[in-house]
Amino acid sequence: MKGSVTVVTTFGLARTPAQVGMLEVLAERAITPRAAVGSSLGAVNAAGLAAGCHPDQLREFWGWLLAEVMASPVRTLAKGLSTRQSRKQVELVRERLAGMLPSRFEELAIPLRLVATDLETGDEVVLDSGDLVEAVMASCALPGLFPPVRYGDAHLIDGGLVAGMPLRAVPPDSKTVVVLDTGHAAMAEEALVGYRWWEVAALSYAHQIRGQAANALILTATKHPVVMISTAHGRLLDVSDPAGAVRAGREAAEQQIAAVPARLRRGVYNLPRGLDDYAPLAALGVGPA
Repeated sequence: MKGSVTVVTTFGLARTPAQVGMLEVLAERAITPRAAVGSSLGAVNAAGLAAGCHPDQLREFWGWLLAEVMASPVRTLAKGLSTRQSRKQVELVRERLAGMLPSRFEELAIPLRLVATDLETGDEVVLDSGDLVEAVMASCALPGLFPPVRYGDAHLIDGGLVAGMPLRAVPPDSKTVVVLDTGHAAMAEEALVGYRWWEVAALSYAHQIRGQAANALILTATKHPVVMISTAHGRLLDVSDPAGAVRAGREAAEQQIAAVPARLRRGVYNLPRGLDDYAPLAALGVGPA
């Protein structure tokens, strides 16, 4: 994977730390991106990549966020319903991000595009200049976790609503697109029996978001080689083992990058389970599933 590589980070809830392990392997293999695109909680990792953050900084952030902010779905939702508690929670996350990232897009090492959703219109909004921390907060503003973010004249929320896999924001001059994917949302029937209401809600949300990915991949793969690095390790709301998620991301990247040939052509390499049964997309698959 040489030339102009764009790395794309996706929606992933508690699985998002897996992208840190994937980024470590890309760095070890000297795959240096020239641009980054992110959406939802994946916006943190895309911004960290564009800023040149050390993986340990991202590991520390996710360990803190999952333990202190997302540890209990019920408690998190309750805080979101309280104006005072919600404001306090948002400020804690904003402070953490400000300590890790530059203040503005213009200070980044490589170009970055983050996707959010306009709450009033439902439109996709691409953020690529101005206040970086507020842009990350806007892209990450999952309903029930963080409140909408006022950004310019708009109120923005989670980019996953319109672009869980934000491929429409990929720069047109990209030679190769590498997608750090946190896996399909499908669950075995036996795993669903014990699901609580907030897990059902999260899974429904993830299904809706995942459904966008097929069309986005088809449009992108007709223009660029798309290399998928995917893992479905862990449940969407299992925040107990971020280190395990990072390890799963590393393992997936090591195996799946090794399966990619030196010379790439348009199409999708390593098409993951859950997307490989959609015939128009499967026809574009050029790597092992």
